[in-house]
Amino acid sequence: MVCHGGLFSEEVTLKQIKDYNRVKIEVPDKGIMCELLWSDPGDAPGRGLSKRGCGITYGPDVAERFLKNNGLKLLVRAHEVKPEGFEWQKGKNVITVFSAPNYCDQMGNKGAFARF
Repeated sequence: MVCHGGLFSEEVTLKQIKDYNRVKIEVPDKGIMCELLWSDPGDAPGRGLSKRGCGITYGPDVAERFLKNNGLKLLVRAHEVKPEGFEWQKGKNVITVFSAPNYCDQMGNKGAFARF
């Protein structure tokens, strides 16, 4: 699965994501759309509060369970600057691929892309 941010504060299925009405004037502060856009992986197990003020952090156990429950093998996300341009979450079920090198002309990060 490819998304911008990541996973959810509760167990969600691909059908729930597909059926969610994504036509909005603004992104909600919580729920499926918010979390799909703004959540970040972490290496600690479980779910936690996000430093962003919306979305969550989710551990390798949450990612593994989501992938298994939905018949998926990998979560690819793009929302987070990484020094090397990409970074695997512990467990290697989630990879962040950030394509903008030297983000905003000040971060000094490399850019990356994924090829499947």
